[in-house]
Amino acid sequence: MQQYLDVIENLKSNYTYSVNIAPNPNLGQQTYIPRFIYRGHGNHTDYKLIPGIFRWKEISYGHYASEYSQLEHNILCDFISEACRFMPSIPVDNIPEWLEVAQHFGVPTRLLDFTQNPLVALYFACSDLQDVEASVCIINEAAYNKIFFGQNGLVSATDSQYCVTKIIMDEVMQQNYLSHDDPQYIQYPWIYKPYYTEERMNMQSSVFMLWGAQRQELTHFMKTEHWMSNEVDPENKETGIIAHILIPGNKKAEIIEQLNLCGVNEKFIYPGLDGVGRFIKKKYSAR
Repeated sequence: MQQYLDVIENLKSNYTYSVNIAPNPNLGQQTYIPRFIYRGHGNHTDYKLIPGIFRWKEISYGHYASEYSQLEHNILCDFISEACRFMPSIPVDNIPEWLEVAQHFGVPTRLLDFTQNPLVALYFACSDLQDVEASVCIINEAAYNKIFFGQNGLVSATDSQYCVTKIIMDEVMQQNYLSHDDPQYIQYPWIYKPYYTEERMNMQSSVFMLWGAQRQELTHFMKTEHWMSNEVDPENKETGIIAHILIPGNKKAEIIEQLNLCGVNEKFIYPGLDGVGRFIKKKYSAR
């Protein structure tokens, strides 16, 4: 686990850079430090960084179909209809918040979960304990926003709320399946931190990527210079966006034990009775 954290610190160091404050270089320099978000998955080879609503499955040899109807608003409304009695504090017309809740409870949406906590991502990468190579995807949020959205520094809450609302209105509620290549549509996934109305979001330090008009997997948007490396080209410090840390399958059990010593376990990840049940089952299954 220490080696994993060392890689993250090394990437942060490699992709920290300073530039002269325009237009007068005598004013000094502005230092840009990466802001990382993380996503862990247990099978590096098979997993694709794409939301559930856009995934495809093989229905017969060589023939593929969308796994879901992609009538996103219908799916979401059906979930709200069934779930609203359990969460009466959320207005039924608050589509962004219901979208987040649906994502956390397994409903296919155009959201992809990330976390600000690298240990949470590592837990999800190793928790299945299957002897296959896992990985943690790292996104440099600051560089991503600068390259894909022209945002320098912190994104204002107003801008973020506008992007979330526009994507949901254009892509989910209107249910228009024509090509959205027009500049009026937000093309790329938007990163935002939700309101932690549900304790699981808080414990998992949740961050979401909300897909826009383009429905490809995340790596489709990345160019060669966007991949971060431990051997960084000085000219590419400003363009480093994405990296994968690979985790051998035979190390998963050891890492899970180390995370448990740090308090990152089922009780932490899934607060409430659900997490307690998972924790007790795991604790005694080893015996």
